[in-house]
Amino acid sequence: MRTTKQRLPLAAQIALVVVGVLVLGAAAYFGLVGPKKAEAARLQREVDATQAQIDDYQAKSLAAKGRPKIRSADLFRLAEAMPSQADMSGVLLQLNQIAADTGITFQSIAPLNSVPISGYQAVPIRLTFQGNFYSLVDFLFRLRNLVDVTHGQLNATGRLFAIDTLDFAEATAGFPQISATLVVDAFVYGTLAPATATPTTTTSTTASTTSTTTTTAAP
Repeated sequence: MRTTKQRLPLAAQIALVVVGVLVLGAAAYFGLVGPKKAEAARLQREVDATQAQIDDYQAKSLAAKGRPKIRSADLFRLAEAMPSQADMSGVLLQLNQIAADTGITFQSIAPLNSVPISGYQAVPIRLTFQGNFYSLVDFLFRLRNLVDVTHGQLNATGRLFAIDTLDFAEATAGFPQISATLVVDAFVYGTLAPATATPTTTTSTTASTTSTTTTTAAP
């Protein structure tokens, strides 16, 4: 007795082929593509983290390059403008030299006790003067320009001075002759050892001579 095989309908055959393809595709995805995508994602995270570190290093490098370099010449000029010692004799010599250059006659130069400020000291010096108003202006101009800053560059040819107070009146001979009293501040870096003045010393200076006399300070 012979049996005949019945062929599956065409639609069923097509369905079986589609199912087979889907099964193979799923197997390929989970076996090959899925792990590769996970590996690619992990590698991308590592690349992003590395790039972030590079960007951070570059930013820090640019910031470091933008900082001004401290040179020994800058430190020398700074020490000349604001030394760590009062050096009152040097201060008086510098004031006397500027006075001589401008033709000024100071009747007295009296150092006062220093005033501690945050990180530095101000050392006041009281000057009394009789003479030409324009000579005094020249003296103050030269005093101010011993130290200046141009385009961020410190220039110093002497101590840093500041005018604290200035009082003047017309002299009996008439303007431009005046009598003036001014207090000039010199500066000292640091406040550990405040500079002290000698209240019994008065210095008189002219354009050509300098003399020192000792007097008794008023109580």
